[in-house]
Amino acid sequence: MKQATGSAMPYLGFGLRLRKEYLTPVLRQVPAVDWFEIIPENYLDDAASIDRLLQIRQHYPLVLHGMSLAIGSPWPLDLTYLDRLQTLLAQIDPAWVSDHLCWSGADDVQGNLLPLPYSHDMLEHLVPRIQQVQEILGRQILLENVPMDQIGEEPEIPEAEFIAEVAERSDSLILLDIANLHASGINRGIDTDAYLERLPAKRVQQIHLAGAVALCEPENDKGDVESDPVWDVYTRTLDLLGPVSTMIERVDTIPSLDELVQELAIARCAARTFLSSD
Repeated sequence: MKQATGSAMPYLGFGLRLRKEYLTPVLRQVPAVDWFEIIPENYLDDAASIDRLLQIRQHYPLVLHGMSLAIGSPWPLDLTYLDRLQTLLAQIDPAWVSDHLCWSGADDVQGNLLPLPYSHDMLEHLVPRIQQVQEILGRQILLENVPMDQIGEEPEIPEAEFIAEVAERSDSLILLDIANLHASGINRGIDTDAYLERLPAKRVQQIHLAGAVALCEPENDKGDVESDPVWDVYTRTLDLLGPVSTMIERVDTIPSLDELVQELAIARCAARTFLSSD
C-alpha cells in the first residue's frame, strides 16, 4: 500500500448513523443529509439490505464503522471477518472504514470495547496489526478513541500522545468521539484542550457527536448554542482542527429519521462559525 502522510480523504460535511430502520425512509424521503455511516456487521449476511444500501449509495457517500476488529487484543486478527469486510467494501465502495482503538474479551462478538493500556509495549503490538489490516483492506483505516476508566493506574503514555503515535507510525487515521473524550476528561481529569492540541490535525478524519442537546436555530447566522460541555468540546475541536466530517449518533434510543435530520441541522448551525472558511 502506498505510504501516505495523513488523510487524502474528502471532507463530507454532516452525516447520520444509518440504522436498518431508516433504509426505507431514506430511500423514500432523500433527506437533507450529506452522508451516512453504517455498522458493517449488520449487513454482512443480509443481501436484501445490501441492495437497499446500493440504492442509497447512488445519492449519498457511505462510510463503514466496524465493531469487531478488536485491534488491541492479544490473539491473532480475525482474518475471516476481514475477508467478509473486504467483500462488503468491494460492494458498496465506502468513502472510508473505521473501527475502535480497543480490545475485546475472548468470547465477545461485537462485545465490550475495552480501553487499552497506553504503554510502549501496546504501541509495539498495535502498529504491525494496524498495518496488516490496512494491507488486507487496501486502504487506511480510522480508529476511534474509547472512554478511559475512572479507576486504575495512570497510563505510561498520555492518551492523546498514544493515539497520535499510533496514527503516525501505522499511517492510519483518527475518528474522534467527542462524548468519549469528554468522559475521559471527567474520569481522568484530562485537559481536553491540551489533548486536542496533541492530535495531528491532518489525521483526524471524522468526528462522532452525541445527539444535539444544544439549542441553535438553523436560520441563526451566528450559530449561538446554549452552553453544554460536549458541544463546548466539539466547537473547540473545530476551532483547533478546522472542518472535520461530523456524524450525529444516538446509542440509547432509536429516534425518528426526521428528528435526527433536525439534530443534524442544529449541528451545522452550531459549527457554522468554525466552518466559515470552508
